[in-house]
Amino acid sequence: MKKIVSFVFALSLAVAVWGQNPMERTMEAFPTGKETHILCQEACAKLQNNPALAPELVTEALLSGNRQYSNAVLTYADETAGAKTLVKAIKKVYPTLTDAAKADVLYWIGRNKLTALQKFVDEGVNAKEATESSMAAVFAAVQMGGKHNQELLDQCIQSGSPMAQEIKRLRGQVSGDDDDSTRNELRDQK
Repeated sequence: MKKIVSFVFALSLAVAVWGQNPMERTMEAFPTGKETHILCQEACAKLQNNPALAPELVTEALLSGNRQYSNAVLTYADETAGAKTLVKAIKKVYPTLTDAAKADVLYWIGRNKLTALQKFVDEGVNAKEATESSMAAVFAAVQMGGKHNQELLDQCIQSGSPMAQEIKRLRGQVSGDDDDSTRNELRDQK
């Protein structure tokens, strides 16, 4: 996702440098719709000019319901302000998010190994049913590692949690339907 967002931003800058208005050209080359692309460009520009806006922009993006936009803003905020500047905003907004938005935040927590948000990972891993966010919490726990997460995941496997199979897959203990190399690449990110 980071590569796509960076590519989109670089391409739009290149078009602007050549003297064309990137907003007027067709958006066929981009993985998002025109409106989302414009939102992402605006957010990137705001964050480059003022990284202190990161918590406010991330909160707005997560509540928007637009996953491409919210993931792009999380990426831009990481690059400009740093992940740790978002912890307070994420703590405040997380309980109000949809399951899909929670999943995106949990993947982001895992990639950034944000132990300050461990509570949300614990809640997701201990979920009573397998949802997108609970799967993302397992991913985050595996990414973050450490004694606490190891014990949490072991406990889920022993208790017969609905997350047990996903935990085993991400740990490489069983092969899943997906390509093992892709799973390993995701597990080993950042």
